[in-house]
Amino acid sequence: MTSMPPEQSQTSISLEILEHNSDGDDDQLLVVRSPDAWNHPVLYSRPSTPLFPRIPSPLLHLTFSRPESTLAAPDFISRQHAVLDSASQELTALDLAIDKGADLSKPLKATCDALQAVIRITTVKLNIEVDEDWIRLIKKLRFHLATVESQLVKLEEDQKTDKSALPFDQAVRESLRSYSSKLRSIYGLAGQKDIVPQHNTGIIGEALRELDIRFNRYTKALHVFIASTVEYMNKDIPKAGRMSLKKALETHSSRPENINAYGAQHRQCQPGTRTKTLDAIRQWADGDDPPSWMFCLLDFAGSGKSTVSKHMDREWDKDRKLIARFFFSRDTTDTMSTKWFCSIVADAFAFRDENFKAIMKEFQRQPNYGLLSFEQQFEGLIVDPLKALDRRAILIIDALDECDNDNGDRDQLLDTISNQLRSIPHLRVFVTGRPERDITQWAASTVGVRHANFLQLEGGHGDVEKYIKQRLFNFPSHLQAQVSHVVEKAEGVFIWARIACDLLCKAIDKQALLNSLGKEVTLDYLYTIALEQSVPRDSYSHQATIMVLGMILAVRRPLSIDELASLSPNPDVVEAVVTSLGSILIYRHRNEPIRLIHATLREFLTTMTKAEPWFVQLGPGHYTLADRCIDLLARATRTEQGSGPNIKENTFQRKEGFE
Repeated sequence: MTSMPPEQSQTSISLEILEHNSDGDDDQLLVVRSPDAWNHPVLYSRPSTPLFPRIPSPLLHLTFSRPESTLAAPDFISRQHAVLDSASQELTALDLAIDKGADLSKPLKATCDALQAVIRITTVKLNIEVDEDWIRLIKKLRFHLATVESQLVKLEEDQKTDKSALPFDQAVRESLRSYSSKLRSIYGLAGQKDIVPQHNTGIIGEALRELDIRFNRYTKALHVFIASTVEYMNKDIPKAGRMSLKKALETHSSRPENINAYGAQHRQCQPGTRTKTLDAIRQWADGDDPPSWMFCLLDFAGSGKSTVSKHMDREWDKDRKLIARFFFSRDTTDTMSTKWFCSIVADAFAFRDENFKAIMKEFQRQPNYGLLSFEQQFEGLIVDPLKALDRRAILIIDALDECDNDNGDRDQLLDTISNQLRSIPHLRVFVTGRPERDITQWAASTVGVRHANFLQLEGGHGDVEKYIKQRLFNFPSHLQAQVSHVVEKAEGVFIWARIACDLLCKAIDKQALLNSLGKEVTLDYLYTIALEQSVPRDSYSHQATIMVLGMILAVRRPLSIDELASLSPNPDVVEAVVTSLGSILIYRHRNEPIRLIHATLREFLTTMTKAEPWFVQLGPGHYTLADRCIDLLARATRTEQGSGPNIKENTFQRKEGFE
């Protein structure tokens, strides 16, 4: 039997994967916890070390040798030196490209290579010394890398079209040189042995903030240069062409109309409900001790968070407080991203304060301010005007969990808030959302943030029973008793109570419906009951319902009944379907956009295991809309030009392949 080397022992550990961030087979990040080896999460990269092979399941069991005297195995140390050497070479190459580059493409390529090298060395650092600041730094470096890669792709596409390289502007050169210098300091920190968690006094966090500031300066310089280049090229374009270009640029940077960022479909709390929650929010908003600048109301889907948000929004508005509200929603691409967050919030504040408006307008006078980074827009449109005012302000961020994080929008918003808003002593931020893991971790670890759920604030679920009794006060007493029995299972889900009451008020056989509702008190089951109660059982009605729901789910922004009818292959059924689904769809008249009663309805309808036989594939919905749009374009073309080629025949040839 071969003996173990001195000072080494055989160690067996089980690693629970807490977060799995995969960008491809060559670069994966795993946040893991080992109950019997370390007592805190650790971020590892694979395949950077042979200790962690391809992960086959949520639980990984390993047996390996490691020195008892240190957390770092010899393989880690040797790899660290190799990656340090590689990163040094890439940073030197970046400095050379910045100094000698005649066009923009080579410095951008060198920046991507340098960022990848610094990401590798910081990842290896985490394999030795674990710290949350290093994890945040890696996330930010990855965001910077994705941004520069996107800029490079667009630049190369333009070069293929124009057959010429874009010159390297001096302002861009200097800002990129400054950013490169800070990257080198990050590289130096990753190579030091004395930057360890117990001695880290914010060195990494400060370096991260400075790095981000310099990156924002670079992106601003690049956007200004691109804008000036477009303006220069515009001089050689005929007047009609210049107007078209101007209109195209304005369209790209201007906010679309009718963005439902204010949650217009939500109602206020019923009288006598959520009283303890509302009181707690009022006391927080008006108080200064303790100094909690943010209140997060985090609870599960359908519990009534947005209703509370809408209630406080109306109340604060009546009190003439300086408020702004943004409602995230997966209903549209505009409300699930942060693209228009800053401008919508700033407009809401400006509507209520002329001094705020003047400062905001001054910032908007700079050319192409809409192309600045999110943090730059947040600072210029929101932070700076609020700093200049000696007035209490409240920002409401509703349904934060609906903010898409595939491209890092939610992380960017939370990072920006934590970096910027604590410098504004008069600002309070009220946030609602589901308790997603990243949101709860951020709220728990950020100083000055209070977070709670309804059970903690109310001490029970009596509000749901109170709401149902108010809605069904005219029901016979024996039915009310049965409703109360069902309510006990609702566990505080207000959206369940709302839909159930709507169904009961419309039902002919209320007893039979109550019997069905009592079998299972979940939103998925309730949505199934709502569809079965609302749609006739014949196959034609079922097909028409699926078609209309597919169109509603597929549109980029909510459409009205009239708009859907104009795009439907069977316009006569649209209004009948929409009106029959009044318990789960929200609209007031034919010309108002149709919205889902709750985000969980979309999740239900698009998940086969939940919704069958009401499962809705988005592919046919997209095809139906596109097919009808092509028809309308072809018709308009024939009207203007007489008979011509059939646009539709050249565009869509088959319907298969839907996802």
